[in-house]
Amino acid sequence: MSSKRESLSSWLADSVIVADGAMGTLLQSRGIAAGQCLEEANLSRAETVFALHREYVHAGARILTSNTFHANRLAMSRFEMADRVRDINARGVEIARQAAHGGPVWVGASAGPLKVMLKPYGDMTEEEARDICREQIAALADPGPDLFVLETQQSVLETVFFIEACREIAPEIPILASLTFSSEEGRTFFGDTAVEGCRKLVESGADIVGINCSVGPAGTLPIVEQVAENVNAPLSVMPNAGYPTELDGKIVYLSSTDYVTSYIKRYLDLGVNVVGGCCGTTPETIRAVAELVNHRPPVRRQVNPQGRIVIDEPPPEPADPPHLHTNGRFFETLETQFSVTCEISPPRNPDARQAVETARLLKHAGAGAIDLADNPMAKVRVSSTALAHFIQQETGLPTILHMTCRDRNLLGLQSELLGASLLGVEAILALSGDPASIGDFPTATSVNDVNALGLVKIIKSLNEGRDFSDHPLGGMTRFAVGVGVNMTPSNWDKELNKLKERVDAGVDFVMSQPVFTLEAVERFLEKANSLPIKVLPGLLPLSTLKQALFLHHEVPGIVLPDNLIQRIESLETKEDQESYGVELARELLVGLRSLTPGAYLTSGGRRHEILERVLTAIQ
Repeated sequence: MSSKRESLSSWLADSVIVADGAMGTLLQSRGIAAGQCLEEANLSRAETVFALHREYVHAGARILTSNTFHANRLAMSRFEMADRVRDINARGVEIARQAAHGGPVWVGASAGPLKVMLKPYGDMTEEEARDICREQIAALADPGPDLFVLETQQSVLETVFFIEACREIAPEIPILASLTFSSEEGRTFFGDTAVEGCRKLVESGADIVGINCSVGPAGTLPIVEQVAENVNAPLSVMPNAGYPTELDGKIVYLSSTDYVTSYIKRYLDLGVNVVGGCCGTTPETIRAVAELVNHRPPVRRQVNPQGRIVIDEPPPEPADPPHLHTNGRFFETLETQFSVTCEISPPRNPDARQAVETARLLKHAGAGAIDLADNPMAKVRVSSTALAHFIQQETGLPTILHMTCRDRNLLGLQSELLGASLLGVEAILALSGDPASIGDFPTATSVNDVNALGLVKIIKSLNEGRDFSDHPLGGMTRFAVGVGVNMTPSNWDKELNKLKERVDAGVDFVMSQPVFTLEAVERFLEKANSLPIKVLPGLLPLSTLKQALFLHHEVPGIVLPDNLIQRIESLETKEDQESYGVELARELLVGLRSLTPGAYLTSGGRRHEILERVLTAIQ
C-alpha cells in the first residue's frame, strides 16, 4: 500500500471526512447556460471554477472534486472538443489544487460515467470503453491529484474499467468509487444491486465505495442501510438536495439544508466515513454538514465472529460544544503510560498537506503528540502555530510548540501565545532560538526582548490570567511549559542551577537534545531527581556516518560514545548505517520505558518515515 493510501486509511480511522457539494448546478447558476459544456469552463472561466472551489473550502470541505465529471472523449466529442480532453482534465485538477491553497484539503479528480451501451446491446466494445477510461484517467493523473473520485457511476462493469485504469496508471493514488441508483430498491440503471455492486468495486481495488446523486436524501437512506450492513469497506454518501423540479423554466432542488443534514446525521449513525453533497447542494449545505461532523468520531462497523457487519452505537450528543483547548491530553497520558511526541519540521511553502499526512502516519504508528519547531536554524518556515491548528483539526493529535525569543518582541510573544491558546495548543517549549545571523537572512535582527527564562515567566503569568505587565486578561491560558536541557553537560552544577531556576519559574517538563545511551539518561535523572518535572529524553535515529560525526563535533550538547562512532564506521553502506541507527533508537526507546514517562523523537529534519520505524518498538 502506498503512503498516500495509508494516509487516507489513517484519516478515515480518525475522522469523518467532509467532501464538497455540487459543481455543475452551481456553475449553471453562475451563468453557464444549460446545454453548454461545463467542463470547458476550466479553460475559459477558470476564475469562476476556482471561486466555487474556494467557497467549499471556506465552508469546511476537506475533499474538492475537480470540474472534470464529463471530460472524457465520448462526452467531449459532442461539443467538438475531443482533442482537448487532456487540457480540460489537467486544468480542472490544477484549479482545484490552487483552491486547496496548501491547507489540509485533498483534491479529488472526478470522472463521471460514459453512459454507453456495450455490445451486444450497443455498438461499443469493452476495449473501446476501457481506452476512453484510460485516456481520461491518464489526463487526470498527470497533475497529481490526491484521490480519484469515480462518481455517479451507472454501471459496475464500467466503474471497474475506470478502477483498472487508475491502478494501471497511478497505483499510489486512492480511489473513491460511487454508484448512483435510480430506485429505492437499490439498483443502478444497468440493474446492479447496491451490495453486490459495492463489493465488486472493493474487490477491483476501490479504497472507498458509496452512493451519490440517486433519489434524494430519504430514498438514499435504505440503500445506505443495505450497504453499511453488508459491505466491509469505508463508505461515502453524497445525496442530491431532493428530487429535481422544474420551476420557471429552470431545474431546481427544493430540499432545505436542514432536511439534507438530518439525513446526513442518519448516514453517520450507520458508520458512513465520507459525506458531502451532489446536485442542488451548495457551500451552505456543506457548511452545515461540516458543523454536524465537527468533533464527531466515526461510528465503527466491524465484522463479528459470525461474519456479519455490526454497527456500533452512535456516540452520544455532547451537552455543550467542546472547548477548543486540548491541554492535558498528552501530559495526562504521561501520568499513566509511556508516550512519545514526534517532531515535524514545518514546511518552507504554504502547503500543510504533507505535514498533516505525516502527523496522521505518526499517530497511526503510536505517537501521542506532535512537536513543531519554530524556524529552526533561523530559516524561514510556515508558522508553527498555524500548522498546529491544521494538525490538531485533521488528526486530533495534541501539539507542542517550540517558541523562540529570537523572532518576536514582548508584544508579539504574548499575542502569539494567546493565539496558540485559542487554537488549542497544549504546550510550549520555551527556547532562545538559533541566532538570526546563521540563517537565510543574516542581516535580520534577533529580537530577544527576553530570554528563555523570561518566556517561561510570561507563559506562567498568562496561565494565571495576567499579561507581562500584570494586567488582567479576563481568562487564563492553560499551557504546559517546557524548556530544553543538556543531559551530558560539561559543567553539571551550572546546568542543574539553570534548570532549578527555570523550574522555580514554572517549568513542567524538559526535553533534551538527542541522547545515545541509557546511561546518560540515568545519570541526569539521578542528579535532577529532586525537581518536580517530567523528563522527555530526545532520540534521533542516525542515518549516516557523516551525520553522526557532525552531531558529535559541531552540535553543542550532543555527545556520541566512541564505540558507537566506530560501529557506524565499520558499516560499508548507507543502508546499513541507517538500519543500525534505527535499531539503536528502537532499543533506547524500549529502555526509556522503565526510566521516564515518555520520550521526544526527532528525525533531525530528515525523512519522517524513519520515525515510524522507531515507534513500532513500543506498539
